[in-house]
Amino acid sequence: MRITGFAISKTDDIWNSELGRSFLPGADMKPEPLPRGMLAANGLIVLEGLLRIARAAGDTYGHDYEAILIYWSVVVASVGRYLRNDDQIKLIESGGQPLPEEEHHPVSARAIAEATGLPRETVRRKIAALVADGYLAQDSRGVRTLPGLLDQRGNAQVVSVAAREIKRMAQAMETMANRSEK
Repeated sequence: MRITGFAISKTDDIWNSELGRSFLPGADMKPEPLPRGMLAANGLIVLEGLLRIARAAGDTYGHDYEAILIYWSVVVASVGRYLRNDDQIKLIESGGQPLPEEEHHPVSARAIAEATGLPRETVRRKIAALVADGYLAQDSRGVRTLPGLLDQRGNAQVVSVAAREIKRMAQAMETMANRSEK
């Protein structure tokens, strides 16, 4: 498994179809090298933002960071195709209405284990707990999210914090770049 930018490359067909391609335009392109000072400053900005997002996720989901990683991986694999192509327009035009159950595609526990680097048994146990708690559904094809995802488990709050932090990080890096150009 290799993580490149925002894309996770995996050989599993389900994983490739849902997580194997980046959902951000240009994310697969090689970034221009930054001067060492800019790289250090950007690194601190990103780490601070990621820590804030992790804290919000921990506060919302109970500080089980392996379960959070697994849950988020299932979310992206299950409904992540809506971030690519014209499908994101469907999400926007629907006003964020829940996707029908048939739009939540299963992913195997093996694919989640391989993509996250977590042991299969850990993934199996965490998935079983998430299913028992009603956050995921499981059948013979794998595990998937449930309709109404944004309204479950405080997901809307975590997404809001993450969006705010990512915007803040981008603005801080832009400010830093402008200062260095002067």
